Amino acid sequence: MLDSVRISLKVLNAAQLALIAAGALALAWIGTAMLGAGPTADGAQRAALAGARAFAEAVDAELNGSVADALTVALLLRPEDAALGEAERSALLRDWLALNPRYSDAALIGPDGLVRAAADRRRTGSSVARQPWFARARHAGIVIATNDGDETAPFDVVLSLGMPGRAERIQLRAGPGFLDLGARLRQALDLPDTVGFTVRGADGRVLAGTPAAPWGEHRSASVPVQGGRERGSPGWIVTASAPPAAAAGGLPDGRLLILALAVVGGAAGLGYVLGGRAAQPLQRLAEGAAGPEEAAASPVREIAALSEAVSGRSQSTDAALALAGTGLDRIKGRLQTFEAMSGWTCWEIDPETRQVVWSDSDRTGTMSAPDHATDLADLAAWFEPADHALLDLTLDAARRADGPHDVVLRARAEGEEAVPEAERRVLVRFLREAGDGRRIHALSRAIEGGVSESPAGLNERRRNTVLRRVTDGIVHDFNDVLTIVQANLATLRRRHGLNPEPARLVDAALSGAERGAALTRRMLSLVRGEDEASLGTLAESDVGTTVEAALAFLQANVLRDVPVLNRVPGDLPRVLCAERILELVLLNLAVHVRDHGLYGFAVGAVEDVASGPKTTSQAADPVSAKPLAEAETGLNLGLPPGSYVRLLIASGQPEPGRRAEAPSRTALETAARLLAEIGAGWRPVCDGTGDEAFVAEIWLKAAEPRAEEPVFWQPALRVLLVESDGLVRASLAEALTELGHDVVQAASGEHALARLGEDAAFDAMVADQSMPVMTGLQLAATVVERYPEIRIILASPHGHLPEAARQFLQLDKPFRPDDLAAVLSAAAPQVRAA
Repeated sequence: MLDSVRISLKVLNAAQLALIAAGALALAWIGTAMLGAGPTADGAQRAALAGARAFAEAVDAELNGSVADALTVALLLRPEDAALGEAERSALLRDWLALNPRYSDAALIGPDGLVRAAADRRRTGSSVARQPWFARARHAGIVIATNDGDETAPFDVVLSLGMPGRAERIQLRAGPGFLDLGARLRQALDLPDTVGFTVRGADGRVLAGTPAAPWGEHRSASVPVQGGRERGSPGWIVTASAPPAAAAGGLPDGRLLILALAVVGGAAGLGYVLGGRAAQPLQRLAEGAAGPEEAAASPVREIAALSEAVSGRSQSTDAALALAGTGLDRIKGRLQTFEAMSGWTCWEIDPETRQVVWSDSDRTGTMSAPDHATDLADLAAWFEPADHALLDLTLDAARRADGPHDVVLRARAEGEEAVPEAERRVLVRFLREAGDGRRIHALSRAIEGGVSESPAGLNERRRNTVLRRVTDGIVHDFNDVLTIVQANLATLRRRHGLNPEPARLVDAALSGAERGAALTRRMLSLVRGEDEASLGTLAESDVGTTVEAALAFLQANVLRDVPVLNRVPGDLPRVLCAERILELVLLNLAVHVRDHGLYGFAVGAVEDVASGPKTTSQAADPVSAKPLAEAETGLNLGLPPGSYVRLLIASGQPEPGRRAEAPSRTALETAARLLAEIGAGWRPVCDGTGDEAFVAEIWLKAAEPRAEEPVFWQPALRVLLVESDGLVRASLAEALTELGHDVVQAASGEHALARLGEDAAFDAMVADQSMPVMTGLQLAATVVERYPEIRIILASPHGHLPEAARQFLQLDKPFRPDDLAAVLSAAAPQVRAA
């Protein structure tokens, strides 16, 4: 039936254009309605904004009035009048609250947080010292504090009657209706009753009103509460929401409807005209040629048209083949890059033809011309005969089911030399091709050390490598920042005679920079994941710097409010103990002190000498700290004679009101094991489980002093400074100039070699290791070969330099000008000659 229906092309084209025009107009009208554009939405937005501003100003006025009410209460209670008793003050507060119902409670609080008088009798004699707002009130005259979880008293107004922290305070607790200002503002501003207000605190909690309606239903505006000159902003946000008026959500205006119909009719007429002109050639073709000339010309035109079509198709086919070849080369290049980066070799197997195809690259790394093909039997011949059945079984499983299929095969040994089986294991992963699945893709790689590592393990190892590189880069940049801080502060102090107060601030900043350097070293040890064997290394460390950084961390994260004392002098010798071990020992001891309710944690140190194993105190159990007879154990500290640094770790008495828990052996056992691994002495005097404090001694072997400490004074040297960071380079150049040296700067290794090509008369070269393109070690290898008289100093964060850099002088970042002066003293010509 549909085949007999004939529609004119002109009518069809007119209908299409009319439908397109009508659809465009309908979409425009729907979009305008959804967006809510128009005067109605603008009016609702303006109403919400005006209401929010007025409500915020009203809240400010109410808070200022609360401050005035607090002053009135202070005059009523007369805190300085000793003749007025607490019961009388409480009665006065209750009478005052009866006249001011917008407050739910009022109290007079002493400087120590004790409630001297309150309208609520139950609060008299209690303490508010542990409430969060009390700590802020020590340094503020007026405090606005919100109350968590108390809907009847959303916030408190606290006023200091003298110097903050030393005078009494008046506390007024707002009632639930304190901020019910909406009805009054709507009447004053002539706003509709549908306008709602919400007051949120700085923590996002609703103090008054209800949460705003969902987006799209209301127009809302938010205004912060400003505060006054004497009272800072409490951080509150006032939000007003107003629903738009009944929008014209029905049919559009009549004039717009007439215009839309006119546009649709015009589009239909235009389509009808254009369709008629396009149908004329088709109509003549259907009716036949009108004359003999046109009939004679039609076959020629038809042949020409066919020839043009065939030529165009041929050209498009050639272009498609060229594009396909380029795409194939690009795919091969990506496959080559994947194989080079991942270590996997890619294969393509056709089980039906038993052909295996793969690609190799030449020695330059470019793709070779043809792909390599071999038979599946030849591929199987690469593996041990006993594994052929396993290969066929895994290949057949990959053909039948999706997902990866892994198998470990043994490669055949080449030649007569025996190869261990653990060194010729190959992991092969088969995957069925998407679609018809007739081809199998395989990935293969040798397993190092004979240990089968799963793909998840390989990904984790790569992730750790990337994380280590990223962390090393962050630490390098952070150490550069600390180097800039230390260099400029030290130059400021040396160049300008500072008064005691500015000098103290500069010293504090330098100490903070040193603590930041210790923090970066701690972060590196955590990310690099040193194993247990690395913990026992006898690396040299500075006791003072390590203890200072560790105590700051412990006070912030472990001990919290417990006071911490550092009595470690700064002139102690370096010890044979890694920073990480000493930090872990102090961490375990701090946890032991905290868990047993001991108040206070102190560390002291002194240089001492051990004359033999029996010069130390009587032996003790490393956990219970109770002295044992030497005849019973046959053990004592057993320290060889020599110089030591003796650390004394002690706590205060148990905290009042808290009983000590049962003694735990974990923390002290861990500390004893860590110190035993490095041969240090450990003597707990008292474990702090009774009524006494915790006391323990740690004996750390002092490092051998250097044969000759380089003097800080030396003749002016000509130094080549190579640093890629411009700010670091400028700071170091300033520090070197301040030390009296002649400095020539270079921004890269290539720039440094160009400088040396022009003039090689330098005494020393200070080069940063982590420079792009050419590292400091690569530059040093080139300079030491061409200019052997130049002494090379490599600067890098602690532990970043490889083993090959030990032949050069090293400077750990961040470094102080004194460290820079010391290493340049070692590079002076007279020191080299000596």
